[in-house]
Amino acid sequence: MSVRLLPLLVFSLVAAGCAATHPAPISSRSGEISSSTEGALRPVPADHHPAQEAKKAAPLETEPHVEWSWPLKRSLPAVFSPVAKGIDFTAKVGQPVLAAADGVVSYVGDNIKSYGEMVVIKHTPSYLSVYANLGKVLVKEGQTLKRGEKIAEMGDAANGKWHFEIRHQGKPVDPAALLPSNKP
Repeated sequence: MSVRLLPLLVFSLVAAGCAATHPAPISSRSGEISSSTEGALRPVPADHHPAQEAKKAAPLETEPHVEWSWPLKRSLPAVFSPVAKGIDFTAKVGQPVLAAADGVVSYVGDNIKSYGEMVVIKHTPSYLSVYANLGKVLVKEGQTLKRGEKIAEMGDAANGKWHFEIRHQGKPVDPAALLPSNKP
């Protein structure tokens, strides 16, 4: 083959490849797809535009600010214990227990043995507070509460302690880091 014909041959091959406007449908291609992958392949519709769908999606909302307050007045809290997942308070029987922040009561009961009578309040999608070893519970599941509202009265816990937790995304955090510095 002469050197003069080589550019013409390359041009012909390129031009022939560009002339095809649409590839043949997968079903009419022979031998190009093994039978084991046929069911796994799905064509994407021509009008499918993922970038436009992403623009339509709702923007992520930021976590609402939670204004915290101490759940007991005039008591001496113990130091946060990661093992106990919260802090224990010494308080008098009948002393009011207050909602530490605005929220909705998500649980009332005594199904966790070491927690005794317990109330759980959901404050935001990722914050909740737990009040355990209570005496008389004054709230019901689904009830909306304001910070400082009375939710229960102190009970006579076996160990003389009342337990309080704040959880962020299901993990216990030190309540003292979120509560006002003026302790009860």
